[in-house]
Amino acid sequence: MSATAALREELAHVAVARACCEDAELSGLLRFGGSVTLSGAGLGFAFETATGAVARRARELLGRLAARLGADVGIRVEVHRPGGLHPATRYRLVLSGPAPLLGHLGVLDGDGRPSQGVAGERSRAACDAAAYVRGALMAAGSLSSPGAAAHLEVRAPGEATAVGVARLLGRLGGAGARAQRHDERWRVVVKSGADVGAVLARVGAHGTFLRWDAARLTRELRSEANRAANAERANIGRAVAASSRQVAAIDRAARSVEWSQLPPEVAATALARLANPEASLTELGQMLDPPVGKATVHRRLARLHVPAQAGD
Repeated sequence: MSATAALREELAHVAVARACCEDAELSGLLRFGGSVTLSGAGLGFAFETATGAVARRARELLGRLAARLGADVGIRVEVHRPGGLHPATRYRLVLSGPAPLLGHLGVLDGDGRPSQGVAGERSRAACDAAAYVRGALMAAGSLSSPGAAAHLEVRAPGEATAVGVARLLGRLGGAGARAQRHDERWRVVVKSGADVGAVLARVGAHGTFLRWDAARLTRELRSEANRAANAERANIGRAVAASSRQVAAIDRAARSVEWSQLPPEVAATALARLANPEASLTELGQMLDPPVGKATVHRRLARLHVPAQAGD
């Protein structure tokens, strides 16, 4: 199961105890996954999803809301098998006489026309904001696989709605959420791993969050280890090259200078370098008797015109 499918499946089973949160979630579901229809029978509404659990969730919430409002709303469930442009089974909820429900949810405005943006009344409280985003994610959200770069996305039906849900994501910990236009369509994207994790936890996807975040941390630690190993290999390469230059310079100096005329400490340091070409300046200093520091080794080699090891 993909990360997106697992996320939607889990969100569809989050327990909701308050009617306001049910309404907020249903508002997000219908706003991001439904559309108004017009026919000879008048105004209708259709909600479509590829996740059976999400379709059952929407059907359940619609039934409860209709009962609370005393609204006579027809709800028909259609199942469309894979074929054509849809490689997976699609579930379609067709509503007749939905105006009272859609108006209550903020999907229709006061004039009975499709509203723009996010229904403020359904997302004002913190719990309602989380429920609204949960509905939007179930209807139009996608999550990157744990092994890939962090990416949480919500496809939006328009600019105002994209900007509105970006603000809600910011309230839930997704401070980096951005509304973007892509291929003539609007979407909201969160690319920070910490932000994605915060949003998943706030909307109730705790299992998905734990699995996703554990894999993300593993990937990041592996990347850091690889960077550290690469840096260490580069440092070793530079040290070996510098040591080779030092040995060559000492050899040239030995052929042009009478060693008996060199100060004993300079000769001892040069011989230590010849015998230990792989050692650092600090290590060379500890080999001498008496031991000396890195700066002293550097000065002694410099008297023979031997380049010190950079960064040692």
